[in-house]
Amino acid sequence: MIRIKLQNDNKKNILFRIKISDKERENIIIKRALFEGKEVKGNYNYILPLKFFFPIFKNLPKDKVIIDKKSINEYLEFSDEYDEMYYYSMKADAKYMKKWRECNCPNIYKISIDYDKNEINKEIAFQKFNISVDNI
Repeated sequence: MIRIKLQNDNKKNILFRIKISDKERENIIIKRALFEGKEVKGNYNYILPLKFFFPIFKNLPKDKVIIDKKSINEYLEFSDEYDEMYYYSMKADAKYMKKWRECNCPNIYKISIDYDKNEINKEIAFQKFNISVDNI
């Protein structure tokens, strides 16, 4: 069984906390995520990079993954051109949009979590407009 909780820390960063049973640690996706994560004490025994939330949830059986109801229900994400750095925020404020422009305006995705149906929706929230000035 895997329990997931997304929460804010004091600096308004989104933390991806996860509780993994010993049986589930053999999954390849979980192993890769644990390699980049860190172990902590408490109800949720690991903090993982948020970029692993969507792949873990989508690739594991729905009956084995439970999202905490006190978790964040939506957030925004985008990555740089090479998917090396990921940027997350609860809202599109000026600082977040400045970072978006510095990364050449890739698509910003809105991730929405539905606890009742145990599903995640990922849709484009912002995208770059291509304006041509040929006929001026």
